[in-house]
Amino acid sequence: MHMKLFYCPRTRAFTSLWMLEECGAHYDLARVNILDPEHPTPSYRTVNPMGKVAALEDGGTPFGETAAILLYLADKFPAKRLAPPPNDPRRGRYLQWTLFSPIVIEPAMVAKSQANPVNTRAAGWGDYERAMDALEPHLPKDGWMLGPDFMACDLNIASTLRFGMQFGMIDKRPAFVAFAERAGARQAFQKASEIESREHAAFEADKAKWVAQ
Repeated sequence: MHMKLFYCPRTRAFTSLWMLEECGAHYDLARVNILDPEHPTPSYRTVNPMGKVAALEDGGTPFGETAAILLYLADKFPAKRLAPPPNDPRRGRYLQWTLFSPIVIEPAMVAKSQANPVNTRAAGWGDYERAMDALEPHLPKDGWMLGPDFMACDLNIASTLRFGMQFGMIDKRPAFVAFAERAGARQAFQKASEIESREHAAFEADKAKWVAQ
């Protein structure tokens, strides 16, 4: 049975799409129209209680949250070496950096873009500059965050940097640009980008039909 990715183009769901391609997984795309006034439907909330994309279904069991999807897939496809084994000393750092995007980078960049004052002691992410300064030294010029193998943590960081820089929510520090570009040169990223472009074109065509009606 194929896995199913609940997906909408030009959203964070791209990260999960990219990960599926890195894994060489067999999967189906289930399009989710997040612009539909009725979204999220009660039915979709059984897939992802937050009503967000992406969500992944495997063996009839759906779940959401990008980091959870990445961690799940990395463990499901161990031959792809996208995660250290559970008893590997690098496992803690791997989990730290895989979760760094949703727990630290995203809230920091949103707070920055909205000019929201932050209590840096109370906020788990500190503040924007602290978050970016913490990340930057761990982005190597060669290899990846934990060594020579590209892992789920690299993918999640690169995808978040790409998204944030694209929309002006993250400053284009040279280390950020270089890391995102190296990750973006990977074959799986290119394949996911082709799918994203095709799905976006179909989504825009559907929107034109809604307007015409």
